[in-house]
Amino acid sequence: MKHKTLPLLLVLVLLSTHAPLAFSQQTASLSEWAAVQKIKTNERLLVRQKNGKEIKGEMIEASDTTLTIDRDGKPFSIARADVRQVYVVSGTAKKGKWALIGAGIGAGAGAGIGAAKYSDSVDDSQIYIPVGLIIGAGSGALGGLLFGSTTRKRELVYAVN
Repeated sequence: MKHKTLPLLLVLVLLSTHAPLAFSQQTASLSEWAAVQKIKTNERLLVRQKNGKEIKGEMIEASDTTLTIDRDGKPFSIARADVRQVYVVSGTAKKGKWALIGAGIGAGAGAGIGAAKYSDSVDDSQIYIPVGLIIGAGSGALGGLLFGSTTRKRELVYAVN
């Protein structure tokens, strides 16, 4: 009897991990154009076309055949047949946060590389650690700033193959 209990418990645990998916409410299908038509005016959008191009802009309107967005102050229409995905972009870029994270990672990496190059037998090797720290922190901060300027929350509203 003991040998059958363990497999049964493992099966129950495995099935319980999928229970939230089974009992969750079915959301609107991502292939419904009506979801795009419900997007409010002036919402920031990212539209991926079937040819691979990405277009950013603000929502103007969506008819049954076209999506019109404000792109750099000018209306830009995209045929519904050309649209592969539509994302609603929200939030602001967290440049400072990612710059600090990048600076910390870069400083650690630079100091580590400087410590690896350090040698008691070389006169000027004590400078490797602080120089590595400074260069690493600067380049890490720049990388973090660039990464942070591109990250925002994206919610997929529409997708077709």
